[in-house]
Amino acid sequence: MPEIAAFGFAKHDRADFAQEFLRRNTAYRVAWAALHGDVSAAEALAEARRWGLVRLFDPDRTVRTAPAIWRADCAAQIVSLIAAPGNFAWAATLPVIAIIGEFDLAGDHYLVFDIAGVRHRFRLVDGRRGALAILLPPVANALGAAACDAARRMFLGLSTADALGTLRPSVLQRQRLALLLRVLDASLLGASNREIGTQIVYPWLAGTDAVAWKAMSERRRVQRLVDEARGLAVSGYRDLLRG
Repeated sequence: MPEIAAFGFAKHDRADFAQEFLRRNTAYRVAWAALHGDVSAAEALAEARRWGLVRLFDPDRTVRTAPAIWRADCAAQIVSLIAAPGNFAWAATLPVIAIIGEFDLAGDHYLVFDIAGVRHRFRLVDGRRGALAILLPPVANALGAAACDAARRMFLGLSTADALGTLRPSVLQRQRLALLLRVLDASLLGASNREIGTQIVYPWLAGTDAVAWKAMSERRRVQRLVDEARGLAVSGYRDLLRG
């Protein structure tokens, strides 16, 4: 299973955390291995759609270096760009910086940029790269609105700090997600709930024997954490994508 320390999540946005959980999904890893990494094959594209992806990603590569490319109808952080009408005053072109992820699908071009640690995820409708305009985000989705605002400020050369509070989990949320990832990793490696509880969740209870553990209230919380972590890897990661 992937190994990552808690401090490695500081710049993770919600889509990054969704990828962290999905890359630990056993069924996803089996599917990736069976397709031998041929992400453009018809079978691979169909498999990617099943997971909410535009294309499959290598689960053994880190999220920071190889971000997933999510479908726009699954991830609120995807900002859709269209060719701007003639003489549109607010049109802008894409920045001339390194692209860390891209893929073409059904005529659309998907791109991921990382600017000062902030992920910008775009879908270029019809694959056009000239003067661009942002499609309106869903009115009731704060995450989608924040992603569009971050993109707008990026195009204008302004700070995107104001949008980070929505794009990224709060400090407490990040700590909880990091804990759930540690719990999931331990569970997938075969650790018992008692081992997870006394070594990860409640390290001050190290040395607690099996009889004493069964009588402790902490045991039930650890079981809930294990269930939640496994649920995030199976399908709950989609909730992170939706915001």
